[in-house]
Amino acid sequence: MPTDPLLPALGFAVGGPLIGSLLLRAVSRQDHATWVMARAPALPVRTLAVGDDAWLRGRVDCERPLVCPWFDADCVAYAYRRERKHVRTTRDRNGRTTTRTEWRTEHSESRASDFVLDDGDRILVRAEDATNEALQNLDTDYETGSLRHAASIVELGAELSVLGVKQDDGSFGAEREVPCLWTRDSREQRVRGSARSETWLFFFACFLAFAGGAGAAVFWLLQARAQVPPPYWALPFAIGALTWLPIWWVGVWNRLVRLRQQVHAAFRQVDVDLAVRAGLVPNLVAVVQGHAAHERGLLEALAAIRAGRDAHGAAAGEAAATAASRAVLLLHERNPELRADALYRDLHDRLWAVEEKLAHTRQLYNDVATEWNDRVAQFPQGLVARLMKCREAPLFEGDGPLPPRLVD
Repeated sequence: MPTDPLLPALGFAVGGPLIGSLLLRAVSRQDHATWVMARAPALPVRTLAVGDDAWLRGRVDCERPLVCPWFDADCVAYAYRRERKHVRTTRDRNGRTTTRTEWRTEHSESRASDFVLDDGDRILVRAEDATNEALQNLDTDYETGSLRHAASIVELGAELSVLGVKQDDGSFGAEREVPCLWTRDSREQRVRGSARSETWLFFFACFLAFAGGAGAAVFWLLQARAQVPPPYWALPFAIGALTWLPIWWVGVWNRLVRLRQQVHAAFRQVDVDLAVRAGLVPNLVAVVQGHAAHERGLLEALAAIRAGRDAHGAAAGEAAATAASRAVLLLHERNPELRADALYRDLHDRLWAVEEKLAHTRQLYNDVATEWNDRVAQFPQGLVARLMKCREAPLFEGDGPLPPRLVD
């Protein structure tokens, strides 16, 4: 037992907050990963433009699938291993014998290939640099009592969600900070799972900081071997709080900074989509005027659509702009001759795709802005928010589902 109780106590006091600080860095990385996943909309293949990051969901198909070793299963990815049983016998000081059995891997291999994701339309998904969370275990096959084979695969026909970016060549894969992620979960499930991981990392960062300070105090008191009056046993809680508070404060501050950046980034994405939609307006007005000049009120409302300049102005005027845009998507029902106009059909489909992206980006902005507003208003995060001079962010009004896409 150490002669100086201050040394191990100091180790607890430094180690707990230090590990907590390292976990705060992990929280930051996990928060960014969650943001990258959340900002990508769930879109059908047909609406993708080059450079779009999105979640796609469909069935796996491949003309030249891989074959998983031993199991001979057609797949687009596999992880295979061959294991052998090892029996180890040990004898303790009292002469008692203990036998332990364990399986050791003697060979393993894994492969993945490009595949086609089919949701009614088809797109090639690149396996290079992909993060594969979609492997599913096959039943273990015992060749003998001491040799077995195990594998996990992504089989043909599997229903997957894939996060990635549409490339210049029309394929789908990783680009910059957006990974190519394969998972069997839905987009919502995967984003929630990432957010839960972030919450648990922050909890353990704070807990370890508190435990380090409290543990140091307890260790010192025990090592002192002194008759400590009961009031002094509150010391571990006080020291634990002192080591916990800086970690919590820094964590909340950093989260507010990241959240503020995400609010701005989410609005910038909304603004990009608003600008794209506004760019379609002049051509749409010209086409519709040629077939439905009597729709004067709708045309005036459509011509008034502009890209947002700031969050407050965009949120205030977006409800009317959305109503006008969606009314245009239904014009062919009142004016059937528009169906025969190839330019209108092209503009209609492009506007439909933009509206679908806008529905996601508005919702993403509202979700991030709502979390920001809650953290600014709630205690105790509100104390940190006041020092940062935070203000509430405006929200976009909700809207209903899109009209059906124009079909032949």
